[in-house]
Amino acid sequence: MDKQKRNTKTKQLVMNVLSDSDSALCYEDFDRRLSGKMDRATVYRILQGFCDEGKVHKITVENGRTYYALCLHCQAKNHNDKHLHFRCVRCETILCIDEPFVIPALPAGYRMTDIQCLISGHCPNCLTETGL
Repeated sequence: MDKQKRNTKTKQLVMNVLSDSDSALCYEDFDRRLSGKMDRATVYRILQGFCDEGKVHKITVENGRTYYALCLHCQAKNHNDKHLHFRCVRCETILCIDEPFVIPALPAGYRMTDIQCLISGHCPNCLTETGL
């Protein structure tokens, strides 16, 4: 039986940062926006708890950095947020693309446990600023 998770002040601060953002965030984004209100271990523990509860999903980019974004239709132990992500190579903004896409069938004997699809390019702001 799962015990009810308490909503603490620190959890609410982290959730507010996520809710106020229109893109996925890395640890440095949380650190900057929380301006020293909690230590690194607390932020990571809260984010992992949110992942376990189906509130947040992780996006790992090619340099190994992890970003966090709110889940739209997930529940604890049942992440069903299999969607594309767009990463701007200039400003490093990561955006969830909530559009359906077809996951190809795997060869016989293989079983998918996770999928991460990342599209890299330039966001509209960076295209305008650079004149590309």
